[in-house]
Amino acid sequence: MTDDSPTPNVSASDVRSREHISIYTLHGEPLFFQHFDGPFFPTLRLLHKCASSSSLHSTLALRSRPTTGEMSAARLEAIWHERAADVDRGAIRFLLAGAHMMCPGFTSAGGSLPPPDQALPANTPVAIHAEGKEHAVGIGITKLGTEEIKSVNKGVGVETVTYLGDDLWKLLSL
Repeated sequence: MTDDSPTPNVSASDVRSREHISIYTLHGEPLFFQHFDGPFFPTLRLLHKCASSSSLHSTLALRSRPTTGEMSAARLEAIWHERAADVDRGAIRFLLAGAHMMCPGFTSAGGSLPPPDQALPANTPVAIHAEGKEHAVGIGITKLGTEEIKSVNKGVGVETVTYLGDDLWKLLSL
């Protein structure tokens, strides 16, 4: 994928792995993954590349198989511009150990959620950013809506699906 090409002229291959996870690659590089028939998620490496090349500060999760046209950086930004949540510094070590993110990590000083007019419903894929970090440190699915995370302020707010240092992060090529 290049910054000046709106749609790369390539196709992705589907590689099945353990634990019912499908990994979609391009020239052997993992780009997207899917658990069972759930939404498609970008790998964190793809998310970081998009953030570096196109000012994308969010994530991508598709409800159907990604097509060539949907892989452009501009399209990713248009779809997922507002799908991000920030956790405070105290949550970072738990996230990097694979834990789900608790509501207080988003509502305390250093954490943030979208404003009420851009609230996200439950079961929305999000990029998990951490206080003081430039790039996303994880990707997850909201278990509660973002306004409910603020009001309840206890329990799991975002279920983590991938994070820096996990097996998918370590997988450089297939």
